[in-house]
Amino acid sequence: MIHFIKQSVCILLIVSMLLMIAACSGNETVPEPETEGTTSGADDTTAIQYEADGLPDDLNFNGETVTFLTIRAKEESDNDIFRNEVFAEELSNDPINDSIYNRERFVEDRLGVEIEHYDVELDEYNKAVIKQHTSDEDTYQVYAASTVWFAPNVFNNYLQNLYEVDYLDFPRPWWSDLFAEQAEIMGDLYLATGSISLSMIRFLFVTFYNKVIAENYQANYPDLEDLYSIVENGEWTFDRFYEICSSIYEDSNGNSESDEEDLFGCVFLNGIDIDAMWSSFDINIFSRDDEGWFILDVNTDKLYSALDMMNKLVHETTGCYVPDNREDYGLNELSDKFASSTALFMVNKLHAAESAVLRNMQDEYGIVPFPKYDKAQKDYYTFAHDQYLSYSIPVTNPNPDTAGAVLEAMASYSYRETRPIYLDMVLKGRYMNDPQSRKMVDRIVAGFKLDSSWIYNQSSGAFGAAFREVIRDHSTSYAVTYAKQSKEVSTGLKMLKKIFEAG
Repeated sequence: MIHFIKQSVCILLIVSMLLMIAACSGNETVPEPETEGTTSGADDTTAIQYEADGLPDDLNFNGETVTFLTIRAKEESDNDIFRNEVFAEELSNDPINDSIYNRERFVEDRLGVEIEHYDVELDEYNKAVIKQHTSDEDTYQVYAASTVWFAPNVFNNYLQNLYEVDYLDFPRPWWSDLFAEQAEIMGDLYLATGSISLSMIRFLFVTFYNKVIAENYQANYPDLEDLYSIVENGEWTFDRFYEICSSIYEDSNGNSESDEEDLFGCVFLNGIDIDAMWSSFDINIFSRDDEGWFILDVNTDKLYSALDMMNKLVHETTGCYVPDNREDYGLNELSDKFASSTALFMVNKLHAAESAVLRNMQDEYGIVPFPKYDKAQKDYYTFAHDQYLSYSIPVTNPNPDTAGAVLEAMASYSYRETRPIYLDMVLKGRYMNDPQSRKMVDRIVAGFKLDSSWIYNQSSGAFGAAFREVIRDHSTSYAVTYAKQSKEVSTGLKMLKKIFEAG
């Protein structure tokens, strides 16, 4: 890989900014180069003080190579964002691609390193990890992986305790302190993420709404006249959402059957979007004991109530359309349905705003959070699909501090440059037509709520995901499922603790 000198990096940054300006329409806001004290925000509502990182100015690793093991997407998968949020092969007219490309050039020059990548498909990723550790190789110095699928490696004694790696400075704003708090195990941390992972934002579940349909129905449902005010007043609850969804249905094709051509109050996958209720309804799964180990700690009364609410929405509501595709990637079908202007609401990942189908949608749409459990709930909380990327350093890496410095430099650069470009220029500037939705995005991102059970879902009995199946099957066997899952989780946690302490 060519090692660029500082002057080349500056040229690349300038070229990239010019390309980004050309890619934006004349009325879009282009962020100024972000230095300490810069105000960032497409609608100038938030002033952020950008602090410099603490890496020494003279830090130089004399051409040492740092190789990332990354994920290569399968065809037509929304995981295609994984690869280009870690690296980009060349400059283009895409501002995110160019920021990622420039980030790598900048970090290479700043630290005197060579950054390389080896990418495999998701189902081959763990095979590559296992091969490295069973042969005690030093092929990859950093793992950038889907959190939920990679986290079991924490218990395989494959990963460095990141708290012991020099240069990583987790109290800084480019690292997610919430993620670190929930990922930490008995005082140690093996996975980290934050501004370095755009998928943490892209995978947040939100509620899209069609403004044209809302205007058509606002005489009967005054909430639709100013949905943003309902949210701001703390009154956007699931009951209000359900009341509207359940009452809007039109047999558009006149065949006296409910089908995809009809108009509905909402379109809902009845799949991974069900998981949004855990964070949005403020339902915790794990707490901690005095040693910092996990304890199953669920408010079952609230959980069963929430499950009733979800069952009623997806199975007993004429105004809710559920596509036939029940797999995770059925989220694309939601976007197709919503973009055809035949659904008022759609619950989907924020990433859907970047899709071609929503970019080409004729009707204007807005974005609000997934509704609260009830008025008594203080804030709006946001669930993120658990496949967002997190980063770790293998124990086979003989120079973990080099990898730590690279990750710190990448994360701080992302905080100053890449994340604001994505949020302010791309997401808000290109794909959202109104300032209220831009403010809602800030609220949604700030409301990110995480429970450690979702990080260690694959290792601890997949508690939350089991209730997804209950809703899919239109079952009310909540107590039976809870009893079964709690037994599996308790057994799993005991085994994991022994493995962890033995490691």
